[in-house]
Amino acid sequence: MKVEFNNLKAQWDLVKNPCLSKIKSLFDNSDFILGNSVFEFENSFSNYVGCEYSVGTSNGTDALKLATQSLGLHSESTLVIIPANTFIATILGVEQALPSSKFMLIDCNEYHQIDTFLLEKILSEHRKFFHNCVIVPVHLYGYTCDMDHIKKIANIYDCAIIEDSSQAHGAKYKGKTVGTFGNASAFSLYPGKNLGAAGDAGIITTNSEDTSNKLKLLRNLGADKKYHHEIKAGNHRLDTIQAIVLLEKLKFLDKWNQSRRDVVQRYENGISNPKVKLPITPEYCIPVHHVYPVTVDNRNNFQQFLSLNGIQNMVHYPIGIGDTPMYQHIKLPNSKSKFYNDTMVSIPIHPFLEEKQIDHIISTINKY
Repeated sequence: MKVEFNNLKAQWDLVKNPCLSKIKSLFDNSDFILGNSVFEFENSFSNYVGCEYSVGTSNGTDALKLATQSLGLHSESTLVIIPANTFIATILGVEQALPSSKFMLIDCNEYHQIDTFLLEKILSEHRKFFHNCVIVPVHLYGYTCDMDHIKKIANIYDCAIIEDSSQAHGAKYKGKTVGTFGNASAFSLYPGKNLGAAGDAGIITTNSEDTSNKLKLLRNLGADKKYHHEIKAGNHRLDTIQAIVLLEKLKFLDKWNQSRRDVVQRYENGISNPKVKLPITPEYCIPVHHVYPVTVDNRNNFQQFLSLNGIQNMVHYPIGIGDTPMYQHIKLPNSKSKFYNDTMVSIPIHPFLEEKQIDHIISTINKY
């Protein structure tokens, strides 16, 4: 039996007819750049997340860059703290906004999220040497960070918070949707995300009107209307055609997220192989399970076994930020992050898995 890691065609089949109708109108009206669907999607996403403002961008990396730029900090005197086990786009996006800042990687806890106790220790030792500080919690794999503790620490040490919510569309921390806790929050809308476009796209959420206005300038060459350029900025606009697709998919997001949770419940009830350790959901979190990373001692053998049984699988992420050539100077030796980099395998979790496919995954893992 073949089990695909994801099924984007099934998503398209659900939204195809309304999308094609709107795309035809788009081409008829030539409403390609910052068209009406962009603003409609921004409003709909704000309502979904429960924030005041949303600003669409060209991709998630640019969303992180612009969200950080909106803080207006001086790069040379800023400390930036980023999880060691996140995708490299997190640090690349923030670094583009603050290229001369001091970047520090921080280890994760047993939930794969930023270790808040280490965070407090780092700030107690290093915060006094910098004028500014930015904490970048990443809601990794569709779970959430401990935002109460992070906000408490940020208040004590006078830190800004930029959430990276790119893997957690719709995830809730103590009943509140992620993307509402920081000064601003960046979401990737890459096709494989829980809410994904038909290409690259991103969006930033905030509860600050001033931040929202600044973000709109930063994404559009510094202009709020044509030829009126107020600040130096780039071109980071969300395409209208992507907003059309995202608007339709947003209608299904809660259903798809619940389907992912249902699959996880099946895994937790059915997988009993002691060689395979399942991820743990924090009690404060309603996750959306962007990926489902299990931990095994011999990853290569496990992946080969799954593949021989027709089960597609992936690794998130085999090379940590600190093991890349450009960031080895901030590497964390002997860390939990490094352990997970070397031992985790992501198994299928998408919302279109059939019952027989879920059963096949469970029985195959139990036979390993």
